[in-house]
Amino acid sequence: MNRMEFMRELEKLLEGIPQKEREEALAYYNDYFDDAGAENEQNVIQSLGSPKKVAESIRRDMGEDASYFAEKAPEYELVSYRENPMPIPAKKKGLPTWAIVLMVFLGIFAAPILFGVLLGVFGTLLGVLVSAFAVFLAFGITAIVMMLLLPVLFVIGFMCVPVSPWVGMACAGVGLLMGGLGLLFLMLTVAIAGIVIPAIAKGIGTLFRKLFRKKKA
Repeated sequence: MNRMEFMRELEKLLEGIPQKEREEALAYYNDYFDDAGAENEQNVIQSLGSPKKVAESIRRDMGEDASYFAEKAPEYELVSYRENPMPIPAKKKGLPTWAIVLMVFLGIFAAPILFGVLLGVFGTLLGVLVSAFAVFLAFGITAIVMMLLLPVLFVIGFMCVPVSPWVGMACAGVGLLMGGLGLLFLMLTVAIAGIVIPAIAKGIGTLFRKLFRKKKA
């Protein structure tokens, strides 16, 4: 049974008594539930007993015949609703003063340490991002240079074939090798630019979003 069901049944059981007394009693118990708080609703209901017990108490307090309720719930002790049938549950208190002071002191002394840790983490992540960007530039420049060496060495090798076929073939071979390495470095450059750097940047962004979200909470 919840508060709504309790009050609905109580209202039904109080039919027949003067309207003013009925409204006064219902208002009393509604205020009682409000003072106790929603978290103590079941405690209030358990302490009151049942709507029949409360209705009997109200009728007895008014001097009316409550034999019907006594037959239905003889185990209940009659208590006047004007005498506050149960103590209102104590509401939760806040933190004690000493705990608040301790938290403030800990916050003051821990702030520089926390700031240093955050600064170190930020510096590390920023260093990783800068390193990845530097590797990207190095691989990109290497790829361009090697791709440019491919036609140069190939042309030189072609020109050397009539004079010295072996030298010409060697130059052409080195040119092809440079071209292959240039293509490999180009693929690595694209991978760093398209996967590694965005992943690091996304990780940094996610970390800072979580930190600021916790700080706001």
